[in-house]
Amino acid sequence: MGFGAKSMNKTLLQLTLRAAAALASALCLASLVACATPQAPVAKAVYDLGLPAVPPPVAASAVLPALALADIATGAALDSTAMVYRLSYADVQQLRPYTLARWSMPPAQLLRLRLRDALSARGPVLGAAEGAPAWRLLVELDEFSQWFDAPTQSAAVVRLRATLLRNEQWAAQSTFSARASAPSADAAGGVRAMATAVDDVVQQLGGWSAAQLAKP
Repeated sequence: MGFGAKSMNKTLLQLTLRAAAALASALCLASLVACATPQAPVAKAVYDLGLPAVPPPVAASAVLPALALADIATGAALDSTAMVYRLSYADVQQLRPYTLARWSMPPAQLLRLRLRDALSARGPVLGAAEGAPAWRLLVELDEFSQWFDAPTQSAAVVRLRATLLRNEQWAAQSTFSARASAPSADAAGGVRAMATAVDDVVQQLGGWSAAQLAKP
């Protein structure tokens, strides 16, 4: 092989090595840029309680007096769309929010919709701006969370206090609570359990209020 051929091969080798080095540098730079670029956040799952069961019709003779249902009061911990849980086996006093799951509206509003539908099956239910009937129902929501008794075992817990006023005078008061086991130890399981627990406590409150309103 002549000197010219050797020189050409050497030049081609040098060009090949330079091209490979340039490609490696470009790939490294692209990797660094990708790591430095903020990634799109994972979308949160948004839940509500689903559609309530349709109650059977009430006979005309059993229709209750009109009832005003005030907005449900609650503490700051439940006054948001955060879906919260407690670890009763670790620190039951601490409310912890799920990172990638939330309610479609604050728990007090979800509960009020469920309660309004249930009470409406027994008689007229009015909002704050719809009139001032003799009876008014006040509800305070104290607990609306998923309790983990173990890492793989949880239940939804709802607790509230109801007060009935008649002509703005205290008539009756009671506390109601419900607990429903979750089918899975995650947010989705907690939602299904919460729907069951809410329906339970709403049924309790509805029966109690019906008994009070039926009194002469």
